[in-house]
Parts: sequence; C-alpha cells; structure tokens
Amino acid sequence: MRIKKQTRWLMGLLLMHSMLFPSSAFASSDWFISKDLYTMAHKELLEDDTDAVFQTIIQAWQQSPNSVQADNLDQLLNLAISEDCGHSLERKVLPTWLPKLSIERQVEQNLNQQLLKISVVGLTRTDITNISLTKWPNKPLLKGAPFIDDGGYFSVETQRLDEPVSAGLYKLSITAENEPPWVGWIVLNSPVEKQEISWKDSKTWRIDNIEKNSGNCPSPTLSIKLYDLNDTTWHAIWSQDSDSNWPTTLPKLNLPEGRYWLSVGVVKTRWQGEISILDIQRITRPVDYVGDDD
Repeated sequence: MRIKKQTRWLMGLLLMHSMLFPSSAFASSDWFISKDLYTMAHKELLEDDTDAVFQTIIQAWQQSPNSVQADNLDQLLNLAISEDCGHSLERKVLPTWLPKLSIERQVEQNLNQQLLKISVVGLTRTDITNISLTKWPNKPLLKGAPFIDDGGYFSVETQRLDEPVSAGLYKLSITAENEPPWVGWIVLNSPVEKQEISWKDSKTWRIDNIEKNSGNCPSPTLSIKLYDLNDTTWHAIWSQDSDSNWPTTLPKLNLPEGRYWLSVGVVKTRWQGEISILDIQRITRPVDYVGDDD
C-alpha cells in the first residue's frame, strides 16, 4: 500500500522546513525551483519516483553532508523505504551468477562484551575471489574471499568493529572468476540505538515492545539457535525462527544433557531493490541443558 501523496507532501514539507530552510523560505510559491539535491530528493519523493529519490540520495551522500543534512538523508531514505519496503529503491538487476545477495548488520551481546559486525551473504553460481565493502569515501570495513558451500551459499564478515555501522553510503565490490566485476552502492539507515533484547536468566530472555507490523516490510523474526560447544564449525544443532508469538525461553529438546551455546536474535529485514538488508540484535551465552528441567 502506497503512502498517500497528501501524507508524503506534509511529511516532505516538515522535513525540508525543519532541516534545511529558514521559515521565510515558504513565503515564495516557487521554492521548488531550487536545484540542490535535497530539494530534488523531496520533489521526487512527492512524485512517487522512488528510484530517482534513491539515486539522488546516493549523490548527496557523495558530497559529504554535514550532520543536519545526513539526518535529512536518513529520514528521506526511511520514507522511500516505506513505499514497498525498499523493493523499488533500485531497478539495477543482480548478475545471473549472483541471484541472491544480502547485507547483514549485527550487534551481538554476550555476557562480557558487545560484538559489532557487518556481513555480506549470498548465493553464487561461480567462484567469487574477493568481496570488499567500503564506507564512503575511503573507510574499508570488509575485504576477503568468502567460503562457498556445496549449495553455492557464501558469507564473508568483518572482524570485530570498534563502533556501530552507521547510516551512510557504502561501496560494495564483488569479483568472480571469468565474470566482469560487480559494483553497487549500498545506503544504510541509522541502526536502532537501544538494545531491544536481553537476558533474564540463563535460558530466558526479555524483548522490548518491538513493532511486529512494519507496514510493507515483513514482521521481524525471532531467531533461536543452539550450538555444540565442541563443534568448531559452528553449525547449529537446533534452530527455530518465529515471526509471531515469540517464545521467551528455551523449550524442552531431545538433546543429550550437557553444555551448549545459545543464541537468540531479533532480525529485521528490508530491501534495496533485489538486495536484502538485515538488522540483527543478538544475545548469546553458554547454557547447561538438562532435558527434564521444568
């Protein structure tokens, strides 16, 4: 369902008025004559030209906006995403050798520390030799050759980051054997500032009042995984994904008694054209599992 043009008009005026223009700017009836990128982006948004809005947002980020302008770009992106959860942001089609691609921004909280990372995950039909992700203009975040499993799925992630992956423009480059390099611009919006999921006790967690109905986006998912601490491959021995009626405790399982690693995460998904963008808040800890626990 599209945002009504009247609603977009009011929201666009409010953003432009509060962020970029003095109150006197609206004394003239021809204020849309201005050709700066921010005016263009608002005009394109009001005209339902989501792809054009996104391209203008990319250009504006390339001009190193100040903090007020950056906040305006972040809010413009959020409005553009609300059209159809970001599917129409970009018409660029992924190459045939790369049918699926996602960017995963994750905050993982264990008992002792917080781990921040970003990953590039996808499906390929060829050998990928290198993936790099750089924040504009020249801050490298990720670089390396991914491991590709027998099904063609791959993943490459950052090492531990010193700060959260913030809103802004990112350049993604993927090189594969016998294929032309694929390069795309990724625009991330601001991450959630507060931790929305936390431990209550060793096998129970609490979740904030997260909005389950995200308009045109799918409902957030609660992802629970259990790992064998002795398995260095870190393949989950049990997992469960729920998009409603989220559990808040580990259920009884048909597993041997012992010590395991429990991971619980809230996953929010949107799109940038064909690319999925995931924001994940995850909590992890070791647990002693006894099958006959109440």
